[in-house]
Amino acid sequence: MERKKLAETEYESYFDNLSRELKNQQAEIEVMAVGVFDKEQTSWITLYGISYDPAEKTVFISCEHIDHHIKNPQEVTVVTGDAGVESIEIVGGGGYEHLLKFKTPVKA
Repeated sequence: MERKKLAETEYESYFDNLSRELKNQQAEIEVMAVGVFDKEQTSWITLYGISYDPAEKTVFISCEHIDHHIKNPQEVTVVTGDAGVESIEIVGGGGYEHLLKFKTPVKA
């Protein structure tokens, strides 16, 4: 397993390329407050795309039934295994950690 931290200048192109590879991909989103044990989580839902708008400094995750926005991402880490991208960890501006897990790794 490899962990790669993306530079902010990579967010937009990385997420655009990853979104092109999503084909009925199932994903789960967890949101955790730093230092707090409570977490919110979606069950496996269809992921339509993920993008970054540099003007708004916001990551947009579009899923079945919900759209999830992360403002002012401070850190984006991509976790990959032999089969592809397994998860993406994003620390938002408010200190919340957002974990996007793929049911099946995405080849990107």
